[in-house]
Amino acid sequence: MKASVCFVFAVVCWLAVQAEESQKMLMLGKVIHELDKIKQGMVKTTTLNSPTINDLQDCCVASALECFRSQVNHLSVTDSKLKRTQKFIFNELRKKLIVNAVSTCKSEEKQKAQCKSCDAYKKVDDGIFVENFQTLLEKIYASQV
Repeated sequence: MKASVCFVFAVVCWLAVQAEESQKMLMLGKVIHELDKIKQGMVKTTTLNSPTINDLQDCCVASALECFRSQVNHLSVTDSKLKRTQKFIFNELRKKLIVNAVSTCKSEEKQKAQCKSCDAYKKVDDGIFVENFQTLLEKIYASQV
């Protein structure tokens, strides 16, 4: 009797973990899709600070994601649906499920990595900003598979 209860409990726990992973993947996929909509609907060029994947250490992914998230509302769109999309992306990337997925380094590792502040990244036009943002999201997505 005890063995079967333990087995059922283990299966339920495994299913719960799988559901959380699926939710995380769905969330990231939706953010990537919504960001593509914004890219298609941008109207004028602004310059924003943008991390690039080439100069990004693994322990700095969380801070780079926060840099992108903090600036997504500054992209130039006029359509009210795209404004809502910007807010959606901003809010989704604040959720613990996403934040915890990219915050895998220990504090000592983060200190060694010496991640840049958002202001320290070079300014690029908003098209390149969105491309860099998409690349980072795709890297995060791929690391979760």
